[in-house]
Amino acid sequence: MNKLDEATLRDRYALLCEACEDRPGGAAKDDEALLLALEDLIEQDLPALARRGSPPTFTDILRALRHEMVRFREFCEYPVLAGKVVVGLGGSFSAGKSSLINALVGDRKCLVTEVDPTTSLPTYLVQGEHDTPDVNAINLFNRLITLSHSQFRTLTHEERERYGSQVSRMLKSVVVAHNGFSWENLALLDTPGYSKADEEGSARTDASVARSQLNSARFIIWLVPADKGTITEDDIAFLASLDKRIPKLIVVSRADKHPPEAIGNIVSLVRQTLAQRGIEVLDVLPFSTRPRQPWSITPLTEYLTQWDQVWRDPGFTQQFKRQFMAYENYLDEARQEGQRQLSKFNRILTLSDDAGVQSDIQSLQRNSRGNLYQLEEVCQALSEIQQSFFSILKTLGQRLAIPLEEPDSLSMLEYAPVDLQTLLHALADECGVELHEVDPELWRPLTRNLPMDNLDLVLRRNDPGNQQLWQPLMANKPLTRLDELLKRDSTRYASLQALGNGDNA
Repeated sequence: MNKLDEATLRDRYALLCEACEDRPGGAAKDDEALLLALEDLIEQDLPALARRGSPPTFTDILRALRHEMVRFREFCEYPVLAGKVVVGLGGSFSAGKSSLINALVGDRKCLVTEVDPTTSLPTYLVQGEHDTPDVNAINLFNRLITLSHSQFRTLTHEERERYGSQVSRMLKSVVVAHNGFSWENLALLDTPGYSKADEEGSARTDASVARSQLNSARFIIWLVPADKGTITEDDIAFLASLDKRIPKLIVVSRADKHPPEAIGNIVSLVRQTLAQRGIEVLDVLPFSTRPRQPWSITPLTEYLTQWDQVWRDPGFTQQFKRQFMAYENYLDEARQEGQRQLSKFNRILTLSDDAGVQSDIQSLQRNSRGNLYQLEEVCQALSEIQQSFFSILKTLGQRLAIPLEEPDSLSMLEYAPVDLQTLLHALADECGVELHEVDPELWRPLTRNLPMDNLDLVLRRNDPGNQQLWQPLMANKPLTRLDELLKRDSTRYASLQALGNGDNA
């Protein structure tokens, strides 16, 4: 640690005291009881429920809920964020995110440019009114504190070595208001790099944190350093893991390090690579912070101006609902699997006269029924937790004048291509129907992108007794008996509905 003078020590001590403040403050102090109730549901009730039954990804679900709760705290403590369109900046460590923000506001000292990735400290930039940036932060006790701009700029990865302490570990997020930021309705979110500087993007340290923050944004700007030559496999994998519904813009940073023709080739290669990997992006733009370069910042600012006009939705309810649905989907699948096992045990009992086999199967049946009963209890408890959570969230929304109604589950469904043959085989297995005698020529079109000439025969639509059931599928009418056919299996419902709308399954 460097030797510090008395003034620096006093300032550092004051900053540490401020960061450790645990007295209610900010806009959320009147709603503290409701916020604590939400956090108790996440930190106490859900983990207790998980011990009775939870998906393998429960830790990811819990982490995502925690990060979304932090973001909701930020909006409650600093209400100006509630009306902003959040644009997330992502990329590997030292990709140039903060430098890009500094260029947008015309102030090289606006944000620190070497935030330690292990601090996972998200920083929002919004439009300010004063010549000197206003800096507010949320500490670990969920309190709003005020920092001077000079104090904020000490929160680098060298903080511990330089000052002997690390205040950044006491903070959850920072909001910087700068009058050089031109977009009134935007908030740029500078996320931590998802890899350490000395690992060149190969090992993720804050991948889950950065992913959660970027998935809460309305738009994403992803930076690719030009000195990499193209987009890396780690970047591609990370982008593929983000919400596909969020529009993404790729910016090739540090374009001044290569000749213009080389940058043109890099841009083309990045665009081509992403298209081949099935990752949709709005555009790929080169960028340099150095003056007198051919890479103007204007195309990027034009996108920001467009985004400044869109409808502003904080997206809290969707993010919370998505995590609860992930838990629900696991329980639904587990119950369906349990029901399938019971059906198989029943069929075995009817086929075997051996007393020992029947005794063993009956024992397995009792275990399966017990597991199903426990799953039903977990489902009921999860439903109660979810109802309480969104009821409190709605009350807070009314106080904050933000609509926070629980989204409908159907509106949250994500459609993706499925293997119809596998679904039909599973349905036949569940119903105890043997398909081995069916002509293979009837099934082959289901596994390839070919016309289904024999589809009527496969689906038995030629049977007069089934015509009334299948006709709505092809006529795009309400499927009044679909539950009876598919036993309320939502995955198969989506697949057959897509088939009825003329899509390739």
